Amino acid sequence: MEKERIDIIIPWVDGNDLDWQKSKEKAEKEHNINMNANSNVRYESWDNLQYIFRGIEKFMPWVDRVFFVTCGHLPSFLNLNNPKLRVIKHSDYIPDNYLPTFNSNVIELNYHRIEELSNNFILFNDDCFPLRPLSASYYFINGIPCDEAIETPIIPIMSGEISKYTWNVRALNISLINKNFNKREVQEKNSDKWFNECYGSLLRRNESLSYWDNFVGFRDPHVPVALNKSTFEKVWGRETEILDMTCMSKFRNMSCVNQWLMRYWQLCEGDFYPRRTVGKSFVVTIENCKEIADIIRMQKEPMICINEECTMEEFEIIKKEINVALDELLPDKSSYER
Repeated sequence: MEKERIDIIIPWVDGNDLDWQKSKEKAEKEHNINMNANSNVRYESWDNLQYIFRGIEKFMPWVDRVFFVTCGHLPSFLNLNNPKLRVIKHSDYIPDNYLPTFNSNVIELNYHRIEELSNNFILFNDDCFPLRPLSASYYFINGIPCDEAIETPIIPIMSGEISKYTWNVRALNISLINKNFNKREVQEKNSDKWFNECYGSLLRRNESLSYWDNFVGFRDPHVPVALNKSTFEKVWGRETEILDMTCMSKFRNMSCVNQWLMRYWQLCEGDFYPRRTVGKSFVVTIENCKEIADIIRMQKEPMICINEECTMEEFEIIKKEINVALDELLPDKSSYER
């Protein structure tokens, strides 16, 4: 029996691309966009994309192809002749009426339209780094995604535009889930998946929230997630209006849903094998950057996701600290590099 293909998607934006900056600034003026919610901080370059490819090749060699999604710009190191690499432009798969877009939700909600992409794929981000070997069966078993179904209440935080946006999108996602699924039926039908001992102490969350008739939120591990294209097609068929409305938005806003909706849908349909998620997400600051660099060097986690919380001056210091550690762990070029 032929093994099923598992692909990876990595979306990427080059915030230093002058043409892209001009296009973004023009769209901001045309749509009267709040600059705080779509700050250029989101596009600061860590200059460490090559280490993601090195980590994939070294620690996930079973991956069939890597789909590198971009509006058109490319990193200078990328080896376009690698047979496992597919460069996908937004215009290759996103409908024309949604373009150009500066809304990450549009880019991610339309992945099912990439014809070459296999049904089984892992959604990375350009801030996720494999640090230790991960098996294909950690992500998929017989074409079914592996994941954890852990409820976690959405906590409203109104301390800033990003916090308000994040809370609102999560609430919209959950409202759609409750519209389409009955929590009691979902958990009774797949009780072995929702109350599985593999979750360890996290299982207490599901037990304590079992008194509520509706879903109140899900734990979102900020590491790469296993998804099926068929789930995207199904959700688009059921919730066309709100997905279309999201994709018509040139920038992220509070009326958008996002790709986490697809993961929640898989969980509620029971289309997953239960397992505990490994890896960790870090907010890197000037105070903890050395500690996180040591986590990388010592491979304390199999997968990490890093985001920064700092001034521009601190960012340069943090970037150097993290990138030196990544280079010590992954010094050799991958076949994805020239």
